[in-house]
Amino acid sequence: MCDIKEKNVEDQKMAIVNHKGNVKDMGVLIAKLISWFENNDAKIKGHPFSIYYTSPKNTNPDEMIYDVGIEVSEDTELTGHNHGNTGEIQVVELLAHKVLYKIHKGSYKTIETSYKDLANFTIENNYDIIGSPKEIYFNNPYEVEEDELLTEIQFPVIKM
Repeated sequence: MCDIKEKNVEDQKMAIVNHKGNVKDMGVLIAKLISWFENNDAKIKGHPFSIYYTSPKNTNPDEMIYDVGIEVSEDTELTGHNHGNTGEIQVVELLAHKVLYKIHKGSYKTIETSYKDLANFTIENNYDIIGSPKEIYFNNPYEVEEDELLTEIQFPVIKM
């Protein structure tokens, strides 16, 4: 488990879609976000991500609740009365925080092992998980082989 590290995440401005449904919908949601960036002349900073509010272990696949988002570059000016917000896509700020993270290489089907590693690390090293897990997707399952997928899993934490 030495591949688990701690880091500070700076303040972030993000365009997100809150969704209730199957995680298989994620590709469509990411496409909507990219279209939003184009329509608002916004600059993308970083990779697509999701924040999960329910667990696939105890939630019906069509009842999953999660955000899908992409960070907005800090030099992007969002104008108008809604500051880029639409009915489905919201621009939100996430305050700086500490995370434990691990890079998972391989299929999403085996990602549970990395989650267990992170959870065990928090217990063994006196961390308290203070929010929902975040997955950052460094590549696309439609463009690379399943065993080459790279996903950073983050747990927001405080040290006890």
